[in-house]
Amino acid sequence: MSSSRLQLFLFSMFFSLTSLTLSAQEIYGTTNGTIHISANVEDTVLIAVSKNLGVILNYDNASFKLNLDKSSLKTGNSYLDSLLETHKYDPIKFEGQMGIEHIKTEKHPPQDFEVNGYITCSPHYLSVSGRGYLEHIFGDYYSCILNMTLFLNPEEINLTEVLPKLKGQIKIEIIQSVLKRQD
Repeated sequence: MSSSRLQLFLFSMFFSLTSLTLSAQEIYGTTNGTIHISANVEDTVLIAVSKNLGVILNYDNASFKLNLDKSSLKTGNSYLDSLLETHKYDPIKFEGQMGIEHIKTEKHPPQDFEVNGYITCSPHYLSVSGRGYLEHIFGDYYSCILNMTLFLNPEEINLTEVLPKLKGQIKIEIIQSVLKRQD
């Protein structure tokens, strides 16, 4: 295989892994979304971060599917990080609907909306709601920045058994760049 054909093949493979368009609906998928999960433990704010959030967005009906391998979360706490690493291939899934008609990728004013859906974190299945924000940016490949914020009660997912000194709710923030629609 020639060098230019190999480069074209590799570029095609990379593009297919980071962006996906299916059927008549505009559906895009990426594997590099960012998630921040924060909680108060005693008098300290504990933050777990991953930049390996799988995101599938349906632009036509503003629905989404998120998938996160727990082992990709990092806290900076060696005990918690080693505990999270034991959960490789143990996903947290979040599916839902943004409270907008569709995802606009052309220029638009910032949009605030409600987010509703459910989280599956084996063996738990929880209905959750929160707030979202979509802001248009000017870029070659990206159109918008999507931000969603949710709050969870730690007792609902038995997290207080692992972190007995956990106080208050768990805050989940999702940040995702939105690709431009293909013409």
